[in-house]
Order: sequence, then C-alpha cells, then structure tokens
Amino acid sequence: MPDKMSFFEHLSELEEGLVATLTQVSDIKSNYQKLLTENTSLRLENARLRDRLAEFSEPHSSENKNEKSTKKVPMSNLQEIYEDGFHVCRDFYGQRLEPGETCLYCAEILYR
Repeated sequence: MPDKMSFFEHLSELEEGLVATLTQVSDIKSNYQKLLTENTSLRLENARLRDRLAEFSEPHSSENKNEKSTKKVPMSNLQEIYEDGFHVCRDFYGQRLEPGETCLYCAEILYR
C-alpha cells in the first residue's frame, strides 16, 4: 500500500508543477501581448512624428505633392500594423489577431 500512496503523491506533485508552469506561461503570454500592443502603438506614433517632422523640413512649394504623400503614408502604416497581426478597425484597434484570422472591419478600412 505505501507504494501506491507514493505513486499518487508523485502524481500530485507533478500536477502541481504543471499547474505552476501553465500559470507562468499564461503570465508570459499576457505580458508579451501587452508589449506587442505597446510596440504597435509606439510605431504608429513614431510614424506620425516622422510625417510631422517631414512637413516642417520640406519646403511648402507643392501642396498637391504633400497631400498625396500624407494620404498614402497613413494607409501604409495601417497596412503594416495589420500585417503584423493587429486590428486597425475602430472596434478592436490594437488587439491581436489570431493566426490566420481576418477582420472584415479592418479590410474595409484598408481597401477603401
């Protein structure tokens, strides 16, 4: 009988260890998700700041050229964020897309 108790005690210890490991993995995943979201937000802000800086450094000789470039850059930034696996739609902005997932709201924004 002591042999069976020892076996169950080892199984219980193994189960507790697996639960602790699973909790650690879940925490790491959550932190990674937060970092990815923050990274995307910072990349978007950085791109906006670069655009703003470019407006100040370029001469204001051709307004049409600036209008075309400013319309093109934000959409390419959103496309890049979407390709990195994040929503760009208003409802789910910044949330991670599941692998292989597509979002019709994001697609509507990107392909207008």
